[in-house]
Amino acid sequence: MTGNRPPTAAGRARARRRIAAGVCLAAPVAALLWVPSYARRGPEMAGVPFFYWYQLAWVPGCAAAMLVAYLLLRRPDRRGA
Repeated sequence: MTGNRPPTAAGRARARRRIAAGVCLAAPVAALLWVPSYARRGPEMAGVPFFYWYQLAWVPGCAAAMLVAYLLLRRPDRRGA
C-alpha cells in the first residue's frame, strides 16, 4: 500500500517534469485553437497573408514542443528509483 507514503524528491521532480511536458504540448494546441487571434489578413510576409504563415510557423514550433516534452519525460532520474 503506497497511498500513505509522503512523496519523495524523485517523485516530485517527476511530477514537475510531467507538468512541464503537458504545458509544452498544450501551448501549440491553445495557440492554434484560438482562431480570432490570427484570423486576419495583415501583416503579409512575401505576399502570404498572416493567417497562413502563422499556422505554418507553428509546424516547426509544434515539433520543437514535442521534442522538449519527449526529453522531459524520457530523461532518467539521476537519484535512482
